[in-house]
Amino acid sequence: MYNALIAKLRNRAKRLAGNQSGFTLLELLVVVAILAAIAGTAVVALQDTDARASAAAHVAMMDELDKGIREFRVLNKNRYPDRFDSIMDGGAGSTVGDTGAVQVSTAVHDALGTLTLSTITSAGEAAAGDTVVERLSDIGITTLRVTYPTTGNAGHDPDGSGDCDNLAALVADRGNAVVAGNIFLSPAANGCGGDHPIGNATTVLAWGGGTERITGQQVTNDIALSGAALDISTADNGLPVMMAVGLGPSSTLFDKTQLGGMTSVPVYRHVQSNEYNRFTALFRIGTTDGAGGATAVDQVLLVAIVDGAGDTKEEELGEWDGTRNTI
Repeated sequence: MYNALIAKLRNRAKRLAGNQSGFTLLELLVVVAILAAIAGTAVVALQDTDARASAAAHVAMMDELDKGIREFRVLNKNRYPDRFDSIMDGGAGSTVGDTGAVQVSTAVHDALGTLTLSTITSAGEAAAGDTVVERLSDIGITTLRVTYPTTGNAGHDPDGSGDCDNLAALVADRGNAVVAGNIFLSPAANGCGGDHPIGNATTVLAWGGGTERITGQQVTNDIALSGAALDISTADNGLPVMMAVGLGPSSTLFDKTQLGGMTSVPVYRHVQSNEYNRFTALFRIGTTDGAGGATAVDQVLLVAIVDGAGDTKEEELGEWDGTRNTI
């Protein structure tokens, strides 16, 4: 009886197994199509996620830098941080992008032009002879960081190879600790930089990438660039002249022993390895006079922070929310 029961159960199991069938080809194709649709939806939803996350981080950095500079000024009796990066070559170079120099990104390069401070004359409430240099000094900005070639500048050689004469080669050399963002540090800190006291003959970089982009105020005529130089025409009247400086680790803004010093130096990462990867601050130092020149402001003011691609905070926000193409 027991054996008969076992045989019966085996027969029933065989009948059940015979009634089962696998997926048909059509069913498999339907499943594959559903999975493909789900994957496609996920790709669309996640596209540019990394770039948008970077944009969000850059916006936060720009906010922190703006607040940090303003707080530093309040805590240090109306004096801004000093020793900003000039983003310039201190040897024969007077423009961004000299051969062999560390480059800023093309977008930033195309928005900056050289300006000699002596071209900004005294005006307004200034006493006779009061210059924009004195206005900068009044607010705490007396020194810029420049890079010096090794030739003729003893001690400006971070690795003993003389490569401060060719910054691009120095940064590209994987056998040292020199990086583009730190190139304005001294040789002791793996850079080629040194202090340059600001004087009337000092050439600085100034913003020529559009006034409305920075201030939000529409203008009829705008300051342009003529080659590598800022070109103020007689049609330009009442416009802000804005000095551009790099926010690198040499600045007292990042001196942790200073009251109000920030604890870290933000990095902008969407540049090439041989390009300057710091943010840029714009300070209003003059006002166009409608006669082809500019007059000194009564007080130097921080206007804006732009990123390593020359974008304003609002433009970077557009990359974050998808209303503007991401990098």
